[in-house]
Amino acid sequence: MKFLIAGFALLLAGHPVASAETRFEITEDGAVVLDRETDLEWTRCSIGQNPTGTGCAGIANRFTWDQANGLDSEIAGNDDWRLPTVEELQTLVEYRVFNPAINPEAFPNTPPSNYWSSSEAAYDAFYAWSVHFANGFSNWRHKRQRFEVRLVRDAG
Repeated sequence: MKFLIAGFALLLAGHPVASAETRFEITEDGAVVLDRETDLEWTRCSIGQNPTGTGCAGIANRFTWDQANGLDSEIAGNDDWRLPTVEELQTLVEYRVFNPAINPEAFPNTPPSNYWSSSEAAYDAFYAWSVHFANGFSNWRHKRQRFEVRLVRDAG
């Protein structure tokens, strides 16, 4: 048991929680976050929440997968926002924190629930991948289920 605990501690020690000050750059109006590691821009708030400058107010909306893919949003003067792939969404997971498993400075008031990705399940057209921000795990879900959404765009 000691070895298991020691190994887990070493695993965690090698993956510090990224600081919003070093990895993430929050725009002046607080609506967008640039991830310097992936060169992607993210909506700071979940869709349905409103940026307050220092955080996110309100309750995140829930969408079916088709609705999430059909979102047409103009945020911070850009209209090329899209649903992220499961791989892109997984880059936001912070495994050293949970409920939610995401950097709270960069992405405040994130519900610890499933978020849709644009990635469909390869074996069944009725399923797509999501990331659960309570624990950071990804899994396939039926497209008729309703989950939260955070949009992304390529920076630059």
